[in-house]
Amino acid sequence: MNYVSDKKNRPNAFADRIAGFNDPSMGDERERDVILRAYTLGAVVSTYVFFALGLIFAVLGAGMWSVLIVLGSMVTSIVVSAYCKRENVDFSMAMARVSPRRLIVGNIVGAVFAIVWVGAIVFHISEGYPLIDAGMGAKAMFGASTSTYSVVIGAALGFVITITMLTISRVRKIKQARAEAAAAAEIEDED
Repeated sequence: MNYVSDKKNRPNAFADRIAGFNDPSMGDERERDVILRAYTLGAVVSTYVFFALGLIFAVLGAGMWSVLIVLGSMVTSIVVSAYCKRENVDFSMAMARVSPRRLIVGNIVGAVFAIVWVGAIVFHISEGYPLIDAGMGAKAMFGASTSTYSVVIGAALGFVITITMLTISRVRKIKQARAEAAAAAEIEDED
């Protein structure tokens, strides 16, 4: 793929410059492939690092501030999705084709994180002190057990709704991908 010759037609030219796709450091085609795979791995690992930091903050008593860290971890997927959209690539369709094993592992890791993270925040809210008091000066503003139950029920309900919506979306995208593949195969047969 020639990234230089079609610069004016590239909707992601600025993004490509930021990422260094046209930089000589990208090397030949094989090196570029390895570098791009390394960047992908780095993005995935950094997302898990953000999750871990959010969890650490929640355990140390800055639980509500950890929400900002967790939201920051979403930047990678937002940027990837926007880049693909500008290149007319249906990223949600690509994600619908994720292998079942990878999907299950990702969902399990996400569920464990969410449960422990919300548990640390709920403990802090209900008890008035964090699991590990690191002297961050964070005192719970809530003391009533009804607040605790509300947070737990809200988090559990939100998790179930999210997983349900993602599953429905994935099934629809898989059906759409199969229909498109069948239509393409039918067109090829006619030729």
